[in-house]
Amino acid sequence: MELTPCRHPVEGTLRPPSDKSITHRAILFSALAPGTVRVLHPLVAQDTLSSRRLVESLGVKVEAGDDEWILTSPGPSQWKSDTTVIDCGNSGTTMRLGMGLLALSSSPRTLIGDASLSKRPMERVARPLRQMGIDVETSQVYAPVMVHNRGPYRGLSYSMPMASAQVKSALILAALGATTLSEIVEPYPTRDHTEQMLKQMGARIRMTADHHIMVEPLQDWRTLDLVPFRVPGDPSSGAFWAALAALIPGSSLTLKEISLSPRRIGFFRLLQQMGARIDIERESDTEDIGHLTVTHQPLGGVTVTPEQVPDMIDEVPLVALMATQAFGDTVISGAEELRVKETDRIQATVTNLKQLGAHIEERDDGMVIHGPTPLHGGSVRSFGDHRMAMMLAVAAAIATSPVILDDVSSVAISYPTFFEQYQHWQQGYAFHD
Repeated sequence: MELTPCRHPVEGTLRPPSDKSITHRAILFSALAPGTVRVLHPLVAQDTLSSRRLVESLGVKVEAGDDEWILTSPGPSQWKSDTTVIDCGNSGTTMRLGMGLLALSSSPRTLIGDASLSKRPMERVARPLRQMGIDVETSQVYAPVMVHNRGPYRGLSYSMPMASAQVKSALILAALGATTLSEIVEPYPTRDHTEQMLKQMGARIRMTADHHIMVEPLQDWRTLDLVPFRVPGDPSSGAFWAALAALIPGSSLTLKEISLSPRRIGFFRLLQQMGARIDIERESDTEDIGHLTVTHQPLGGVTVTPEQVPDMIDEVPLVALMATQAFGDTVISGAEELRVKETDRIQATVTNLKQLGAHIEERDDGMVIHGPTPLHGGSVRSFGDHRMAMMLAVAAAIATSPVILDDVSSVAISYPTFFEQYQHWQQGYAFHD
């Protein structure tokens, strides 16, 4: 696809696609108790449909309406046992959280994925699950992954070697079915949707100030409350438009009904640190949902610390791009988790931005970017990574000549309408959502 430069201000109001992380969890958690769960405004994309296939394979019935899914589960004790292989597609969330979910079942099941997912490490979940007494087999640390609960298993006390919301969530799910209390320790806080949503359902989970998570086992799955889940807009999807608004003079864009969870808006806090104007309006005092407005102002370089990375892990390539237009140096460290995403996002970001003229250096756990540097056109690769494709579309908009992007099909994983909206903006239209 040829992407042409465009300096139209980004203006108006846009509701980003619904949050992918919350949609995944609402779908998977619906399987935990017998009864019906309503999911309002679910994200319908390839990744979340993988989670839907997983729960349907367990016997969860899904009734999909225009903007609402109704999921009815028989409960773990009545999950179907005839499906032994479940395809997770490209979704790491489906596979990793699925490992914790399937630990609650006595039937052996194997999780498989596409070529990209089959290169992502699964021992980081398998190893602690084995410590609990659950039988888990991987293929040389990768998928396929077989999970088999052969009987009662114990809780665990585990200090995670990496900051990963997916690993943490898988262990919390498995801990609900254990015979004893579990304690999980994070090196840094990560997205806490799992803890908050399960607590909302009545699970007894306690978080401490020093990143300890205590999970009490459930004696009866029927005691969980089948609460409805309202899915807000996804900050990670909205970040691409926020980046354009911050980069292009005259821009001011409001992202509507977006998740304002502190663990999800690290990118916007960093934008503010770089100099962009960020205004937040909450819908209520009880929900982390509201409207966020980004207004262009000159940007300066920043230092991104390891503690900041988990709150903006998916947006780090965007930070690198923005740093190319900021005054001064930007140093990103503690981001080694990007090496094992859909692609090696550190290497892919550095390779692509260098191709467009950026002064950027690769480090084992991050990058150093020297700015500001004008970007020119060139040929770049998405590496089959949805977030890389969208970051490069933002880069193309501020380049001095056209950018040729090899493949954009991956955006269907999280943001199927991205390029339709991108072309709408390039034609000079403001957003009106």
